[in-house]
Amino acid sequence: MFGISLYQPKVIETRQEGRAFFNPRTIFAANGITEYTTPYLSQIPCSWGALYFPEHWREFHSYLNVRLSEALFGIDAVVVPGARSNRWSRSWKKYFIELAYLRGYVMVYPNYDNFVSLSTNHLEIGSHVKDTTRGSYEQKREKFRVPLMGLEGTTRLVDLPHGALPMFDDLPVLDLFGQPSSLEALTLLGQTRRSEIIPTCETSTHLRPDFRSLLCVE
Repeated sequence: MFGISLYQPKVIETRQEGRAFFNPRTIFAANGITEYTTPYLSQIPCSWGALYFPEHWREFHSYLNVRLSEALFGIDAVVVPGARSNRWSRSWKKYFIELAYLRGYVMVYPNYDNFVSLSTNHLEIGSHVKDTTRGSYEQKREKFRVPLMGLEGTTRLVDLPHGALPMFDDLPVLDLFGQPSSLEALTLLGQTRRSEIIPTCETSTHLRPDFRSLLCVE
């Protein structure tokens, strides 16, 4: 696990066909998970209020240096098959998604009713949000702005199945596309992809955050 998200997304952005509304409770209920209000694990890194563990953030910086140097493969190389993030030219998340995919890493996400979160996205005009018509802007903002948990509602922090955070191994897992998976399946998928893009790099189950063992570089 590489971090903890304070934000609860209601849109999936990584699918090839484009942004799609997303509700983990619906997915869990449809897949027989009785505790569908549980927090969950996802491979998607959050950039709108999150805690990243230092060892994984250091690994990301090292991965980024090697990745952008084109020492192993070209900057336009597709690391994550079928991901819309491959087309993101000005987002660091593109590369953290690559690292999470190759490693089988996950982040824990909240799952409160009505997408209530501890952070939100106000969609200010900038690099990723363009000044456009008011109607178009409001429509886009509605996709990403979520209700904030107020001070009077802090007791909801423990509004969890059976009043406690489930054990790590009991949390449901979603892949980069918001589909049910498992930690084992994600790890195997990443190892397989690594052997495809770097055939000379032997598969390793060593999970300590270390980009050298991941990419077989000195």
